[in-house]
Amino acid sequence: MKRAHGDRIIVSLILTLLWGNLALVPSRQESTPPPPRATSEPQEAVLSLESTLVDVVFTVTDAQNRPVTDLRREEVRIFEDGVEQKIEFFGRTQELPMLVALAVDFSGSQEFTWPKERAAAERFFAQFFRWGKDHAALLTFRGVTRLHCGLTSDERRLRDALRTLVREDTGYASQGTALYDAAYIALEEVLDGALAQRVLKRHEHRIRRALILITDGHDTSSRYAEADVIARAQRSGILIYAIGVSDSFRFADVNARTLDALTTLTGGRAYYPTDERTLFDAFRQIAEDLSSQFLLAYYPTNTARDGGFRRLQVQILGRPGAVARHRAGYFAPKASESEGRRGQ
Repeated sequence: MKRAHGDRIIVSLILTLLWGNLALVPSRQESTPPPPRATSEPQEAVLSLESTLVDVVFTVTDAQNRPVTDLRREEVRIFEDGVEQKIEFFGRTQELPMLVALAVDFSGSQEFTWPKERAAAERFFAQFFRWGKDHAALLTFRGVTRLHCGLTSDERRLRDALRTLVREDTGYASQGTALYDAAYIALEEVLDGALAQRVLKRHEHRIRRALILITDGHDTSSRYAEADVIARAQRSGILIYAIGVSDSFRFADVNARTLDALTTLTGGRAYYPTDERTLFDAFRQIAEDLSSQFLLAYYPTNTARDGGFRRLQVQILGRPGAVARHRAGYFAPKASESEGRRGQ
């Protein structure tokens, strides 16, 4: 009897640890050289038990494009490559910590919009962030990416970074705009960097992470490609949001195709404000989106460790016109990968 009791304790401990590893993902080999880093932040190894548990963060809007917040487990179905999966966990995410990186385009096309963008960003962080629990970071980019404030839960530190940031012509204009490099850096070094991993571990890998891009969507000098950014976000379960702004809010100058691809395939959303009022509204809608998310998790029936891409589809039952938004899929682990990496 004592041995049986001990076995039950061990099994319970293993299951607990497995659930704690929700947000770890396998890496794939990148074919492109890394861009200049925005920070020298050291990387830390994160140890975990082997698990194939896959988590999916998603939001649902009704036929009037309003967030749905009263969804029930029995109304949700999850499919992987067209095959329905058994949901092991379902719940809301509003109490989970948020890690948000704001990356602002400082190229020539954005010369006159930064003061309005700064005011909208300040209001967003002041109204919707729970300082001491949530973390934020601030980056700017043109030919190179600059980290002005690493992840912090100190409101004053971020506010000071926003208020002292001034767009200046520092001679980098000739290098073009490296949008994809900036997004990749924000994902790799900030939202999945050493500090982010510590926060993940502290909260059993159950947190919300999002990258907000303020840009016209044009890239002229990146070494990474659009597909690299999307894959990197998908592997980490990080949502990408975009606010498409060009000089004087001229929508015709915004590359909506790129911004729609970056956001739709990672579970986020793109907004295209036409004036200062709709710019504030875009930030408000992002905040509502982040606060109305759901999380489900399942063990995939396809256990092949081939590194392949698994397509995800969340269906909502009994709510005509309801639409679920989530990342397009995830990369399965490879058989040769080291222990401790998950199929997500």
